[in-house]
Amino acid sequence: MLGGNIVDNIMDKLAQKLSAQEMIKANSQAEVESAISDATEIFTKKMDEATDSFTKKVEDALTKKMEESDSKTHDVGVQTYRNVQALINKQQEKTAEEFKELDSKLETLQYAVESKNSGLLPLIIITLFVAGADLVINILRIFGIL
Repeated sequence: MLGGNIVDNIMDKLAQKLSAQEMIKANSQAEVESAISDATEIFTKKMDEATDSFTKKVEDALTKKMEESDSKTHDVGVQTYRNVQALINKQQEKTAEEFKELDSKLETLQYAVESKNSGLLPLIIITLFVAGADLVINILRIFGIL
């Protein structure tokens, strides 16, 4: 069995060598995995920082554009208000002039009507006297006095 012990010893030594190689290989893999994990963690941190930085820049740019838009919208609103106000004032002046012209025409017409009516008053009085006389004559005829 001496030959068997030698074979067992050789087998044990071979097993130990394979185990040592496997351990070295496993350690190398663990180191590589650890390095990959560290690199991934660093990369993730850098990506998060870059994303945060980019997000901040985009938010700042958007805020600036919104403020510019608000300012321009306000300016256009003020300009539109002034234009509308000027048009309203111009229209009011035109309407006031038209009312003055109408008032003047109405005064002229009223004066003309009043002056024509003053000539009619004596005619109306004469007509009333004639109609009254005719009525009296008709009443006297009815009673047989005339």
